[in-house]
Amino acid sequence: MSQQPVTVPETAPGLVPGLSAAAVRALSDLKNDPAWLADLRQQAWAAFERLPLPSRTDEDWRRTDLRALDLNAFQPFREPHPAGRPADLPAVFQQFLTEEGAKAGLLLQRDSAAVFQQLAPDLARQGVLLTDLDTAARAYPDLVREHLHRLVRFDEDKFTALHAAFCSGGALVYVPEGVEVALPLQVVYWLTTPGLGLFTHTLVIAEPGSSLTFIDEYLSLDEAPALHCGVVEVFAKEGAQVRYVHLQQWGRSVWNFGRVRVHADRDSAVNELIVALGSRLTKTYVDSLMAGPGASAEILGLLFGDGQQHLDHQTLQEHRAPHTSSDLLFKAALKDRARSVYNGLIRIHRVAQRADAYQANRNLVLSDTARADSIPRLEIEANDVRCTHGATVGPVDPEQLFYLMSRGLSRAAAERLIVEGFFEPVLERVPLAGLQERLRAAISVKIG
Repeated sequence: MSQQPVTVPETAPGLVPGLSAAAVRALSDLKNDPAWLADLRQQAWAAFERLPLPSRTDEDWRRTDLRALDLNAFQPFREPHPAGRPADLPAVFQQFLTEEGAKAGLLLQRDSAAVFQQLAPDLARQGVLLTDLDTAARAYPDLVREHLHRLVRFDEDKFTALHAAFCSGGALVYVPEGVEVALPLQVVYWLTTPGLGLFTHTLVIAEPGSSLTFIDEYLSLDEAPALHCGVVEVFAKEGAQVRYVHLQQWGRSVWNFGRVRVHADRDSAVNELIVALGSRLTKTYVDSLMAGPGASAEILGLLFGDGQQHLDHQTLQEHRAPHTSSDLLFKAALKDRARSVYNGLIRIHRVAQRADAYQANRNLVLSDTARADSIPRLEIEANDVRCTHGATVGPVDPEQLFYLMSRGLSRAAAERLIVEGFFEPVLERVPLAGLQERLRAAISVKIG
């Protein structure tokens, strides 16, 4: 693969600390934003000041407590790290260059800016794009402007407004009509600066008849307190095939807020995998919109909380057209004093006749002090549909535990085997062998 240079300034002159209108203007000047993007930032900041911080009186936030969050404690940007050659990258990035399983492209972002990117030359010749969003806004302004914040409005809530005002780095993934990207494309966001606010925006555009697999990964140092407000917008146009993996391994001091929204047009197929292993607190919306006849979505989730982690996921399967389908399975394991919240909604519009939707949430509670809340919901306006949902919350099956221990395994080893088996059907869907092994190792550490 050919390395493409990433140009970043060595310093950030004029940067204003803290969250303010002046800081928004300074960031926009630093990035040399086109006029339309600078205006979007100002509109978003006005929305941020206008919108209230969510509280437990809001239905979506009843089970997630933000009283300990102080947004003013975070700096929205830092001086970019210099770009470098592969050999100069930190060790944490080296693993992605050598990880088992071939890739078609790789983009690495450290804190607020990209530091390395590469793309297979044959894909570049076909018009495939994999670049940081700051560069894309200047190099491909029409493409970015047409799609940016078209699925996730910048004023949906206080966190999306803050995100749009201070968005830095991020990624654009674009596949032209009819082009098939056989190997995965991957973007890795690595947060290293304590007290930093990181505002990533991933924009995936798959034109009609195209196909791709895309891995979106987030990680940070374990003890660095930080804030992440991220947005992911995925456009699967007519007949496109998109496989999207969202892997969150933030450190235990990160407040993580995000929205992942997929728009599936006629006869397109989207496979989504959402993995959440890290953060102090996570609140993520995962929305799948079946907008055209024949569109389909498979949504898988894998969550593992320990310590005092709080993982809150809200999913939407929205059927807006006839003959659409969606299939969701979220699995969570919890130990210590960890808590998960799953709130899932299937919404079928009146015109979406012959829609087929399924939703399941399975929770494995490994300690008496862990807790899982599951709230599956249906809103059905059509009269010719197939729609089912279900949820389970419980400890390890004592019969399974007894069987394994009767075969000579210790209780700890038997419990480990059961948890690994619980997650294995989801892990098998991960598209890179090296990534599968990293996830298995992370789960093994959490089991203890």
